[in-house]
Amino acid sequence: MYTALSSIKEQGKTNNISLVQYPTEQANVTPMRMLHVIALALDMNPECYRMKTRVRNIVEMRFIASIFMRQYFPALTLQQIAAYFGGQDHSSVINGISRAYELLHTRDTQFVAKYNTALKWVSNWLDRTTQPVIENIAA
Repeated sequence: MYTALSSIKEQGKTNNISLVQYPTEQANVTPMRMLHVIALALDMNPECYRMKTRVRNIVEMRFIASIFMRQYFPALTLQQIAAYFGGQDHSSVINGISRAYELLHTRDTQFVAKYNTALKWVSNWLDRTTQPVIENIAA
């Protein structure tokens, strides 16, 4: 796994640096697991991500998942995120994220409630599955 820590070690820059590893860089936190948590939070089947449909509940679940994947897995490309959603392309992810922010900005009651529920579940899941990893690197 490539992390900021491995990059610094490769470059030989190890002069008593303390690093905190980003929570989603830990092995037990994966995009698939996050998608599963979001689906459970919204009382939906994780298989719905891959369905080619425009049913509002499914589309909004993908919107929310796209936002969280961009936030918690910054190394994922838009194309990689799209692959989790049944082979959509990167422009679908861009559009989904834009629509999600628009719905949040306009305070769409249903969407905001779903977003907040998913956020709470994801935050609790990350708190339970990750602990800050701090390494003190001596020269």
